[in-house]
Amino acid sequence: MVNIEKVSNQILNDGLYNTLLFEIKEKLSLQNITPIMIENLLRKDPSLIQEYKEINRQSELSSIQVKELTIHKIDTYKIIKIKKEINQNVQILKNLENFETDSKSSAYSIWIGSVGVMVIFMAHNVIALFSELYTSDSLLVYGLFALILFFTYIGYIKIKKNHDAQHEIFKKVYVRTQNMIEDGLKASNFTYEEVYEK
Repeated sequence: MVNIEKVSNQILNDGLYNTLLFEIKEKLSLQNITPIMIENLLRKDPSLIQEYKEINRQSELSSIQVKELTIHKIDTYKIIKIKKEINQNVQILKNLENFETDSKSSAYSIWIGSVGVMVIFMAHNVIALFSELYTSDSLLVYGLFALILFFTYIGYIKIKKNHDAQHEIFKKVYVRTQNMIEDGLKASNFTYEEVYEK
């Protein structure tokens, strides 16, 4: 849920998006480009918007560029209900934004694996320095290492399942909210300027 106008201006004017700007200039085969040219390319090539979102995610910036909708006195009950649901959904989306991508593209295995290896390394050092367990009870030591690996794997599975569950919630709420916004814009329940951040 990005405002294409805002995205095109940010790509053109914000140094954070220079890599994306160079890619767009290369695709257009031009050096001097305008926000309108970027907008048109973004509409044709959604992978560029995904790159924009990835840059935002890595920089801890939100790509949910929807404002809280103001409820007016002249709004009907139906419009008020729609606006309230959109406002709630936008907050949910902002809270779950880190789960926009599935767990396959995450580094959980590296992070959790590193923790497991570090724990084994520390246990090994403590055992080697302060005891004779390697010589007297080596099976116990290696069993401990296997237990650490087992719990590391269980931790990975739990975190991955949680991420996948949150990702599914994000996708459902995103699609529902996007459809509600599109329907509301078509029905003139609110304007583009009321919905999207500039």
